[in-house]
Amino acid sequence: MKRQWLLLLFPLVLVGLLLTIKHFAKKPEPQQAEITKPVAVLKDTTIQSNVPMDVVPRNSSALQPLAPEVVEKVAGTLEKYVKEHPSAPDIADAYFNLGQTYYQGGQYEKAIEPLQKAIDRHPYDADAHYTLGNTYDKLKRYKEAAQEFELMTKIEPKNDSVYYNLGNAYLNQNKYEEAIERYKQALALNPKNGAAHYVLGMAYGRQHRFKDASDEFEKAVNIDPNNPEARYLLAMAKFENGDRKGAMEQYESLKKLSPQYADQLTKNLNP
Repeated sequence: MKRQWLLLLFPLVLVGLLLTIKHFAKKPEPQQAEITKPVAVLKDTTIQSNVPMDVVPRNSSALQPLAPEVVEKVAGTLEKYVKEHPSAPDIADAYFNLGQTYYQGGQYEKAIEPLQKAIDRHPYDADAHYTLGNTYDKLKRYKEAAQEFELMTKIEPKNDSVYYNLGNAYLNQNKYEEAIERYKQALALNPKNGAAHYVLGMAYGRQHRFKDASDEFEKAVNIDPNNPEARYLLAMAKFENGDRKGAMEQYESLKKLSPQYADQLTKNLNP
């Protein structure tokens, strides 16, 4: 079974299904990040930023949610298929597609079993391991997410997003050294990965290594000058490191870029 499974499995419902997907499968709107005091941001047990901190999907389809009625229709067809054709040559793909459908529908608990069955049949299925890792991440089961992404580093050792996601899984377990190592591996593969610089800065910040944190936030800002979160944390890292002038320079930039962040920065610098 090819992974373009809609075209092969559902010819009778294809037109209506694709129209529904086109309407509902839009990239989720980013949620507004809650601005918190710098110590909380740098030391919190879970990652708080919305822009670079989410797991990186393997492809654009993983970014797009499916409406409940679409999930019900597609999953129902696939559930029937795997039940009636347990020995089909394409059964692993069918299980993967079922798990991916549940994942895109936000039904993460339901996604686990079919994804695991796909892996049981194809142990080196990179897509299945990746989606399962992302599923565990969504469920905040970070230890299991890390296990999947660790396996992925063996399957796709040159994929920087694998190391990035793995670093996030470790950071969410407060395993800072492991997170730092993985972020550095991601950056060795892709030095212009601004999100990796950002989270590496957060990992350093949680260790109170504010000079190192400042350096990484600076790189993130250089890559994306319009990221207010990176500028905000850069200002706080500079402030904690004794660089008041540098912190105020970022404050001046934030006043133009994001008055909300600039206002919060003022409160934190002048409690």
